[in-house]
Amino acid sequence: MRPLGSWEFWLALKYILSPKRERFTGVITTIALIGLILSVCALTIVNAVITGFKEVVAEKILSLNPHLSVTTYDVLKGEKVLSAIEQAIPKGELQSIQLVTIQQGLLLKAGQPLGIILKGVDLSKYSQEKGFKFFQYHPQDSNSNGELEIVVGVRLRDRLGLSLGERLNYLSVEGVFTPFGFFPKIIPVRVIGFFESGLYDYDLSIVFTSFDQLSQRFLPKALTLELKLRDPFKSERYRLELIRNLGYEVYILDWQEWNRNLFSALKMEKIGLFIVLTLMVTVSLFTILSAMIMLVSEKRGDIAILRALGATSKQIMKVFFLSGFLLSSVGVLIGVFLGIAISQLLSRYPIIKLPGEVYPVEYLPISLKLFDLLLIGGIALAISIFACLYPARKASLMSPAEILRRE
Repeated sequence: MRPLGSWEFWLALKYILSPKRERFTGVITTIALIGLILSVCALTIVNAVITGFKEVVAEKILSLNPHLSVTTYDVLKGEKVLSAIEQAIPKGELQSIQLVTIQQGLLLKAGQPLGIILKGVDLSKYSQEKGFKFFQYHPQDSNSNGELEIVVGVRLRDRLGLSLGERLNYLSVEGVFTPFGFFPKIIPVRVIGFFESGLYDYDLSIVFTSFDQLSQRFLPKALTLELKLRDPFKSERYRLELIRNLGYEVYILDWQEWNRNLFSALKMEKIGLFIVLTLMVTVSLFTILSAMIMLVSEKRGDIAILRALGATSKQIMKVFFLSGFLLSSVGVLIGVFLGIAISQLLSRYPIIKLPGEVYPVEYLPISLKLFDLLLIGGIALAISIFACLYPARKASLMSPAEILRRE
């Protein structure tokens, strides 16, 4: 069959575009078409926004956090762990490796405490990480007071009203037990820099300091090796390899497991919104179904004439099926292209500002994927096929004698 070259196709096209149709039928068809366009457009934009959020969150996680974290609670086994890492992961796959130590405690300013995570790192390497919007620090040439030099996030700076060079105290969870009770260890600290990652909790609760300085003041109870890979999605494979080599004497965590709940939530949110908006598309297509039923009722005389001229019921069915399918296809295509245009506009001109306390980005992120666009168009067209079958079959079953008798 060649539908584009057949008389059925041109007749179906004439039925859709004819200006002589009944006004009420034309209004209903126009409303149905607009509803379909808006539904598909909304589905395209929402899908692009959810995909954009997922990519932004993944990018932030991959740039700010290690892809693999290997922690040993026996500090004397550091060399053994490092050797096992070098054997399990090829040198070309390992982008960087850092020795860090982490402590929890309170930062005190004028008696105002705030819980933080103090992380001892190589500050020169961390300042070059791409995930930070900025990471600036100015170490002292001499530190005669024995102060711990810290780099704090902009949210923590704003919360406590900190300035460069300001001195305050760090109260550690470690301390000494005396006959009078437990006394925590209090260390004087000095602010030597600030950073911003774009993640609210990260900028509020993480404080960086030099690994060497922190190790001098606190005997590390655990050592952590943070690994970054050239291909982050190989982290699970290398994690299993390290477990085989080291056993369970070390604690190994990869970024996918670390953030499993977050990505699962984003995936479920995307699926949920996709289903809801697909139902909107289905409702719009049912409106088109109603318009096609009205078209069949309007063209009863034409059906009788066509049958009298020798048209088969299959050809009549084809005419009205093509009418509905062409109308639905136009609505789906316009909706997809309108969604793409609005998404590109929002991506190029970010006009919707988001609160930094809730979201990891300042403006609405947009990411269009070809697979998602094809999926949206395919599902909408598949639903339209089912919506067009009923009125087309109803038209094909009409008897010419019955139609003429009613006329």
